[in-house]
This record gives sequence, C-alpha cells and structure tokens, in this order.
Amino acid sequence: MNGTKLPNSLTDILLGVVRERPAMYLGEAKISNLSNFIIGYMIGWYAAKDSDENQDEYFSDNGFLEWFYINQNRKLDSSWQTPFLEKAKDDETKALVIFFEYLEKYKNEKLS
Repeated sequence: MNGTKLPNSLTDILLGVVRERPAMYLGEAKISNLSNFIIGYMIGWYAAKDSDENQDEYFSDNGFLEWFYINQNRKLDSSWQTPFLEKAKDDETKALVIFFEYLEKYKNEKLS
C-alpha cells in the first residue's frame, strides 16, 4: 500500500470517497440515492464482523441521525432525508451537500 489510511467507519467513508465523488458511489449525486448505499454498507459490515466491536454508531441511539434531529429540535421520523430536502428547497443534490456538512459537524463534535 502507499500509506493511505483506509476508512474504518461508515462516517469516514461517507465523508471521504462518497463526498468526493458522490455520483460514482450513488449513481447520481442525490440524497435519495444515499439510503441504498448506507443499507448496503451496513449489511456488508454485519456480514463481515463477528462482534459489535468498532461498530459505526451511525444508526444507534447515539449516532448521527439522533444527533441531527436533536440538534434541529425535530422528532425522528421514518423519512430521514426530509429535513435535508427542506433546507435545500427540494434540490436533491444540494440536500446531499447539506447532509455531508452536518455529518462533518457531527464527526467533529462527537467522534473527535
């Protein structure tokens, strides 16, 4: 290897390669395409791991989505993309950019 550190969490992957080249990983740079990517990652992660050690807390009680909804003083609902789309005035590409901005803020506050 060339010394490049591989991402070890969903958050790192999203803020790294997916943020840099969203269309390559999502098909199109749209927030609506992000769910399938995240679900696929989580399925693969659980299939490859023998324990919960080093599990990305993205969906857990202390994870990004809960942090975001608390930060925005909103109730968590089944359509997690809605607040990002509202902020972006239903522009899916802009909503994806906003999502990454909040995810980076979460990482800086909670994971650093």
